[in-house]
Amino acid sequence: MTKSCFVFELGCEELPYSALPSLNTQLYTLFKEKLTFASLKYSDISVIASPRRIGVVISGLAQNSDNKTFERRGPAYLAAYANGEPTKALRGFCKGLGIKPEQTSSIKTEKGQWVVYNGVEYGKKASVVLAQVCPDVVQSLALSKAMRWGSSRDEFARPVHWILAMLNEKIVPVTVFKLESSNTTFGHRFMAPAKLVIDHASNYETILNQAFVIANFETRKARTWAVVQKTAKTNNVRIDEDDALLTEISCLVEWPVGICGIFDEKFLTTPEVALIAAMKGHQKYFPTRTKEGHLTNRFVAVANIKSRDESQVVYGNQRVIRARLADAKFFYETDRKQTLRSRRHQLDTIIFHPKLGSLGAKTERLKIISEKIARSVGVDTEVIHQAAELSRCDLLTEMVLEFDELQGRIGTLYATLDEENPDVAKAIQGLYQPAGASDSVPEDLFGSILAVADRLDTLAGLFAIDQPPTGSKDPFALRRAAIGLLRLNERSELKLDLEPWVLEAFNVQPTDGSTDAPLALMQFVIDRERVRLIEFGYRHDIIVAVQASNRLNTALTSARVKALTDQLESDAFAKLISSNKRVVNLLKNCDKPPCAIKPSLFEHPSEEVLFQTATKVYQDVERAVSRETYTEALQYLLEMKLKTDAFFDHVMVNCETPKIKKNRLAICQLVKDAYGRLADLSLIQQ
Repeated sequence: MTKSCFVFELGCEELPYSALPSLNTQLYTLFKEKLTFASLKYSDISVIASPRRIGVVISGLAQNSDNKTFERRGPAYLAAYANGEPTKALRGFCKGLGIKPEQTSSIKTEKGQWVVYNGVEYGKKASVVLAQVCPDVVQSLALSKAMRWGSSRDEFARPVHWILAMLNEKIVPVTVFKLESSNTTFGHRFMAPAKLVIDHASNYETILNQAFVIANFETRKARTWAVVQKTAKTNNVRIDEDDALLTEISCLVEWPVGICGIFDEKFLTTPEVALIAAMKGHQKYFPTRTKEGHLTNRFVAVANIKSRDESQVVYGNQRVIRARLADAKFFYETDRKQTLRSRRHQLDTIIFHPKLGSLGAKTERLKIISEKIARSVGVDTEVIHQAAELSRCDLLTEMVLEFDELQGRIGTLYATLDEENPDVAKAIQGLYQPAGASDSVPEDLFGSILAVADRLDTLAGLFAIDQPPTGSKDPFALRRAAIGLLRLNERSELKLDLEPWVLEAFNVQPTDGSTDAPLALMQFVIDRERVRLIEFGYRHDIIVAVQASNRLNTALTSARVKALTDQLESDAFAKLISSNKRVVNLLKNCDKPPCAIKPSLFEHPSEEVLFQTATKVYQDVERAVSRETYTEALQYLLEMKLKTDAFFDHVMVNCETPKIKKNRLAICQLVKDAYGRLADLSLIQQ
């Protein structure tokens, strides 16, 4: 069968660089989903995502979508026929499908007999399917910010000016934002501004490349890095990899051109973090280093145009960076006129939240919580006290006011220059880690304790004043704080049961809040943990089963989930779950908790055997869990299964004698408790 190529391009004004990575991912996902749903086969989807255009190139397209069988259920059989003739209900059902009553059949279900029609939806031409899919994809794109233009009520990230849609050499009729598709597009805004005619969809990328446009995002990103590396090599310097900066630059250019500039060596006396922040944050430049790793006075920039006089472009960039670095040098020299500690009292004048007090008050709460955590894990509380005291003082520095991404790092730098305890200085930076999913946790234990305490305080404070996240709105980034708390607590020296620390954090808040707030926060953290583990690929029911037993011992959840997941396919584990569910079902109807077990009421040897075995297994499982040897804990539970089966084979639990019934239910409760030391196995779907 002949395969086809399709290209769809939405031509826009320059898109926000922050939106492009998301659009790149969404376009691939949406086209894949909608083509699969439409049963139109293809070989590959290449996404178009550049500052002036988004879309796809789809190769290996089938000429037609596949036929799809379907079933439509009609009225109940009794209502479909009267005296052997079709009723109005059946005729109406058939009319809606364009069929005759004799083309229907019937099926029997638990709810009775029904009329059904099994039909075939025949495949459509690829051009017809694509004409429907493209507008659907555009309308399905999630935009962080949308705008309107002209007199239309349509919204998109930026005004749309043209649409290209071609299947091989033919135009596919697509209408989006009141624009009709054509076979024309445009090249680079400055180097090839004329209209381009695409003669065949498969030639799209070649024609665009000749017009100085690399439309595919990943290809352009790779080309940008190659250009940067080549420019650095030409100037005998090297560049550290920075995927975030590379991605940002790739979102700003359609044809990357590397240039290398120089700044005055006197600026190298300014702390490296400030120079790098100025180059990366303000100007999107790559700092350069010598082969030995020392920062140099050269930078590599990426332009979106090949200039006829490159020296003028270099000169302009050097003039701009000189001003930026002069500012950084001035801020640094101004900051050094005061010590970090001398700024502490100013935190009392800055409001953290109207209901939660100042940053100074938050610092005091941080000291209380972090010192108690430090004491519980045997860490020097004086170091923690001093680190908490200085942790937010760098927010008052000129450097952080200008380069807010340096908060914490500037605190560590200035504390070191002030000759504070090295452990204190290093811990300050840890307060802000991890800043996001891609950021690392603090290397030092003091910093980790500070970060845990600060996130507990923030979460407890906002929940105490009833400002948790709602829907997609999370103005205080509490979801990120909770994920950070989970990651921090995985540190081997911590592994805290977070429940008492959540309560401790609520105790130090300036407002009591609702009595349900602590429980709401605990559930919020549990929910975040569940979402995180699902993203790691674990099953929802396994996670919930472990969390039911584990609660807020979050550092232990992942390993338990993995141990259970590894056993899922084994017959022994399936039998274990079945045995546990039998015990749970027997206890489900108990109005009161089972009484203490009385051996004197045993009537059969299997009761004594299970009682002794369950008592021992409970203790063995508890010890194995405390050692985090969860596979060993599972083995103990498996050993108890034979005794449990013998118990059920030889005794009637719900017997007529109340005392004996209660005693046997108490044995069942002991068995359930032994299982529960590892997880609530009744929640696992088998």
